[in-house]
Amino acid sequence: MKKILKISFIVFSCFLLAGGIFFSIILNNAFKASNEISFDKNLLLSLNSKIEIYNNDNKLVENNSLNKVIDINEIPEFVKNAFISIEDKEFYNHGGLNYKRMIKSMINNLRSGYLKEGGSTISQQLIKNTHLSSDKTFDRKIKEIILTKKLENNFSKDDILETYLNVIYFGNNFYGIENASLGYFNKKTKDLSLNEACVLAGLIKAPSKYSPILNYENCFNRKNLVLSEMYKDGHITKEEYEENKNKDIVLKLSENSVKNIYEQAVIDEAENLLKLSEKDLKMLGVKIYTYLDENLQNNLINIINNESFYHKNKYRNTADSCAVVIDNETGGINAFYGKCDYNLINLKRQPGSTIKPILVYAPALEKGIICPDSLILDEKINLDGYSPNNVGNVFHGYVSVTEAIEQSLNIPAIKTMKEVGIENCKEFAKRVNLDLSNEGNNYALALGGFKYGTNLITLTNTFLPFSNKGEFIKASFIKEIKGINDKTLYKNPSLKTKAMSEESAYLMTKMLIKGVENGTSKRLNSLPFKVAGKTGTVGIKGTNLNTDVYSVAYTKNKTCGVWLGNTTNKTEYNLEGSNNGGTYCTSMLKEVMLKAHENSSYKAFDKAPSGVEVVNIDETALETEHKLYLAGENTPPVYKKQIEINKKFNNLKVSNSYTCPKAPEIEVKLVNNKAKITFNAQKHLIYKIFRIEEDQTKVLETFKNKKGEIVFVDENIEPDTFYDYYIECYSYNYSTFTPSEKAKSNIVKFISLSNID
Repeated sequence: MKKILKISFIVFSCFLLAGGIFFSIILNNAFKASNEISFDKNLLLSLNSKIEIYNNDNKLVENNSLNKVIDINEIPEFVKNAFISIEDKEFYNHGGLNYKRMIKSMINNLRSGYLKEGGSTISQQLIKNTHLSSDKTFDRKIKEIILTKKLENNFSKDDILETYLNVIYFGNNFYGIENASLGYFNKKTKDLSLNEACVLAGLIKAPSKYSPILNYENCFNRKNLVLSEMYKDGHITKEEYEENKNKDIVLKLSENSVKNIYEQAVIDEAENLLKLSEKDLKMLGVKIYTYLDENLQNNLINIINNESFYHKNKYRNTADSCAVVIDNETGGINAFYGKCDYNLINLKRQPGSTIKPILVYAPALEKGIICPDSLILDEKINLDGYSPNNVGNVFHGYVSVTEAIEQSLNIPAIKTMKEVGIENCKEFAKRVNLDLSNEGNNYALALGGFKYGTNLITLTNTFLPFSNKGEFIKASFIKEIKGINDKTLYKNPSLKTKAMSEESAYLMTKMLIKGVENGTSKRLNSLPFKVAGKTGTVGIKGTNLNTDVYSVAYTKNKTCGVWLGNTTNKTEYNLEGSNNGGTYCTSMLKEVMLKAHENSSYKAFDKAPSGVEVVNIDETALETEHKLYLAGENTPPVYKKQIEINKKFNNLKVSNSYTCPKAPEIEVKLVNNKAKITFNAQKHLIYKIFRIEEDQTKVLETFKNKKGEIVFVDENIEPDTFYDYYIECYSYNYSTFTPSEKAKSNIVKFISLSNID
């Protein structure tokens, strides 16, 4: 027992010593700081954002998120009490500092070795949000304490609470309670319900963590904590608590709030670039120069809000949506907008088949594994238990790579990924800022079956190299950021990196143009300029329903992407089968493409680079052997086909289809006292059927330009007679129009019916 007491005494003494040292530091620094820190009433009362955003023409953008300031008397008592109960119960009783909370947080800070907790009052929070940076240091804490005391000496409690509620950050670019009320619930503060007030009060501790848009469950639990604290403090009755604790959070985002999507994306990007909080950016008074095309942005808003581009499912619900327009030369995002209750900038979803061009076919082109006319057998497959299907469970036999892309077939994409290698495909994707290192190594990746998904901007950005001679530029909202005295804090380098060869980019574009002309993107085909595009659909297995659909397309000027989907994960919001990547989504994209090129002169796609050559291949060999062969000297012109290939990978062999024709096998059966002769023909050969009867050989029939199974019936047979049949086939000399290179099938003996009797 004595030993325990002794140890306890030593620990307590050490704690007191540490506490004494801590307070000595505070007092020493406080003495120095008290003469250096000045309290700025104007700074406190400056409620409007100081972040200035400029468009692509360097003109100031009208700021849609300026604070709407309201008087304390316009705020209902239960709203004020919600904030006091969860943030500062003793607000009206302390002099700005809650020493009990400060001591508790100090002990925790000493244990952790750094400033983990602040024990801040509402007054302290107001000072932090108007006078100080977000750094968690002891010096900043000392300044906070001194300024808080000065605040309390200059303002009444109601003034402090009013100012606090008008400047505090509620997430989603909403500063001040009136902005937050209008933004989240489309109503003024005076019209808030108790449930809604508790949502807002719960938000300010960590706006992203407790966001009703991004983290509903966290927000719901936090809302109920506020209700519980209000009940404990006597601000609401038990009945009010019970009535509201199970109430859902019903958002009604205002039109003004969704107009800020581009602006919020700009601020988020600036935070990441400068490693500063939004509050710190405001205090710096930064000027942010962007790639925003305001006219195009307004057009995008009108398109997204146009109901004619949406399909109502059987529950009468429509999809969430998003669209982006990227300038190919700079990588600048000219317009970005959507209709969704979630943060569209960071919303990650499975991309479906839209990912195939960059993740599957581009790396295969780079390795010379395929060219646009290579054939792949579209068939039922099973890869270690993975057995995917095409849409409608239909398989098409041998198809060209171009046809596979046009019709968005799944099996050819998976087979191609298998040839390239999953890891090689993932490494290739990194070249276009698509990091799949956390995704599994499975062939579902070829179809956009991602575990973590990607966002629309990143997905659309992957198409830029196809129009930029293989060069990639990371998409960005921001050109430049300037601080005080117009000092440049950041300038977008618009860095171009080589993602693929010019030849691969050209050939990929040629195939994606075919996808618009004949394939799933054909709703874009009526545009007044040439477009390349790809669609994607994420279906729900075993149903005819979809969760996400995409359509991405580009010209030489712009790359545009559109997404429609169900972010609620509720069955009644799923997209029906008719609402796929090639339908409503592509119709919306068509309008986006038109507006994106409205005020810009259209540039034609690049001509074939020097590394692409035109060769003649033998169509007959392609048809019979399903491989590419160069046309030989004897290949008739009618069976020569011109294709484009990467010269670097031209190792094609010369066809010999027309030098040694092979006669087909024939089958002879007796049917209804007649001889039925069957064989398979190729259209480039001439076939003659011969019958041998005693010492006579007779030509029964000649076939030209026939393909597939041929059936001929010999009706002129006699009883008690033996017959032999054979076929001769000839290649055709098209210069003289005479048969050549004869081949003869084996003789097939036929016995007449009378002999069987």
